[in-house]
Amino acid sequence: MTTASAHRGKAADRVVLWTTRALSVLAALLLFSMMVLTFVDVWGRYIFSAPVPGGFEMTELMLATLIFAGLPLVTIGGEHITVDLIEFSVSPTLERFREGVISLVCAFMTGVLSREMWFKALEQLDYGDETAVLHIPVYPVTFFMCATAALTCLVLVVLAFQQIFGARKVQASGTN
Repeated sequence: MTTASAHRGKAADRVVLWTTRALSVLAALLLFSMMVLTFVDVWGRYIFSAPVPGGFEMTELMLATLIFAGLPLVTIGGEHITVDLIEFSVSPTLERFREGVISLVCAFMTGVLSREMWFKALEQLDYGDETAVLHIPVYPVTFFMCATAALTCLVLVVLAFQQIFGARKVQASGTN
């Protein structure tokens, strides 16, 4: 491996590391915020008969953001729920190829999802779509969902390449 390609590899590892850290922190903050909001909303509803105005809307937006912030993290960590419907003994090479093909199919699907969300976000921006109570514009959340779906697609393509060709794996922890 040349010095230039080794440097690019380390730079790619740093990008992966910092991206996963940022998404992890965002997901943790969103989850904590949802927990606090739900706690305050429930107590306000039952003790003071006054729920948090727009609490449901804020929870919806945070939940959508949380799910899509976690999608690339779960993908790069290989932590998706899987079910083996057909379990039989195959060679490691064939198993890697099968996993690579599955990753490519999933990459295609998340790419289509990202593309459609892009158009939906543009439509929401054009129409000025917002939440009913707090009038929060919804297009930023949809653009974020689009971006993280695209990131997941990219991760899946890289994983497919690694699975099919047995290449070096880039890990989220920064260690190889």
